[in-house]
Amino acid sequence: MGARDQITDATLVGPFDGQVVDVATGEPVGDAVVVGVWAYDRGDGFIGPYGSETYNTTTDQAGRYRIPPTKLGVRASALRLVSFHIVVYKRGYLGYRSDARAEGGPRTDFAVRHNRVELRKWRENDSHAEHLLFLAAPKVLRKSTLWEQDLANLDLFRQHGGAGGPAAPGAGAGSAGPADALWLDATAVLTPDEVRTRTNYSEPFLVEDLPDLARTDFYHGVHLRAQGREEPWDIAYRVWRAPPGGMDPVVATIQETMGSVKPSAEITPETWLLSAEGVHAVAFVDREQQVGVLLSCGDEQCVDLETAIILAKSLYRNLDRLKAVPAAKPAPAKPGEPLAPQGPAGRTPAGAATPTPGTAKTPTGTGAKRGRP
Repeated sequence: MGARDQITDATLVGPFDGQVVDVATGEPVGDAVVVGVWAYDRGDGFIGPYGSETYNTTTDQAGRYRIPPTKLGVRASALRLVSFHIVVYKRGYLGYRSDARAEGGPRTDFAVRHNRVELRKWRENDSHAEHLLFLAAPKVLRKSTLWEQDLANLDLFRQHGGAGGPAAPGAGAGSAGPADALWLDATAVLTPDEVRTRTNYSEPFLVEDLPDLARTDFYHGVHLRAQGREEPWDIAYRVWRAPPGGMDPVVATIQETMGSVKPSAEITPETWLLSAEGVHAVAFVDREQQVGVLLSCGDEQCVDLETAIILAKSLYRNLDRLKAVPAAKPAPAKPGEPLAPQGPAGRTPAGAATPTPGTAKTPTGTGAKRGRP
C-alpha cells in the first residue's frame, strides 16, 4: 500500500485470528507460539525498510489464536505500514509463516480471519539449519528456538563432511578426519538376568536390534527373543534419548501406539499402561532426562500388567546405563544379495511398524492378537 492515509487499512492493522492444527490428524495444537509482525517502510523518493513491531501470543487448548489490532507504535515522517505476517512455532513441528512456504515460494492461502494453520510433525531428515533460516525468527521467538541452534550447527557440520558430532578441539588442516558416527546403545538397561529375576523364566534370550527402524544416535529398539519359544514369551523395548524434535513427538508416538489410554503417574508423571489380548505394554517419558521408553511384553513372559510395570521400573532405574557406541559399518553386499539391510533373521516382534517421532502414523495395534510384544 503506497498512500500514507491508508495506514489504518484493516487488512494490515488487524485483528487477526485462526486455528493451529496437526496436518495429519486435524487435532488442535495447543501452546503453539504465534507472533504477528508488522513491517514499515520510510521515504518518498528513496524508499527503504524502517523496522517492525510485533505481538506474540500462544494458542489455547483448541488451537485458536487472536492477534489484536496493532497500536501503530512505530512513528516517523513519510512512514508506511507495508506488510503483516505471522510466524507459528511449536517444538516437534515444522514452523509456519503466513508469507512463505518451507519448501520454497510464497504462501497464498493466508486469511486475516478464521485462518487455518496446518503444522506437520518434525521428520528425522529435516534440517534444523534450514528450519531456522526459514523461520527468520522475530526477537520474541528466539528464546523458544534457542535449543535448535546447537542442532543446526550439527546439521551444518554434517553437511561439510562431519559424521555425528562436533569436530575434535584443535582439529584443523592436516588433522585426522571426523569421528565415526555414534549409535545409542540401550541393551544394558534391561538385561535377560533382570527379566528372569522378575518372571522366573529360565530359558536363554537372544538380544537383537528391532529391525523396523534405523538405529540412530537418539533411538535404539531392543528385542529380547526367547529362544525355542513362541512370540508371547518375547520382550521388546524402544528408547529415545534427546531426540532432535524434542519429547513432544515421542509422546505423540506413544499416544498413537497406546490408543485412547490416558497417562498416569505410575513411573513418571507421563506414564501409559495397556493390557490387550496377548500383550502388556508400559510407556513413560521423563522430560527432565529427555528420555522416552515404550516396553511391550508377551503375556506368557509377563503374566499380568503388574509384571510389565516392574520391568519398566527396573528399566527406568537403569537409564544411567545408556551409552553411545560407534555405529556399525554395513558389510559389502555379496553378488545377488540386496543392498538394503533386511534386519535380523527370524520373527519380527509386534509393534515393529512404530515410527520414529515425526514420521508415518503408528498403528494402534501392538500385535496383541498374535501375542506379540
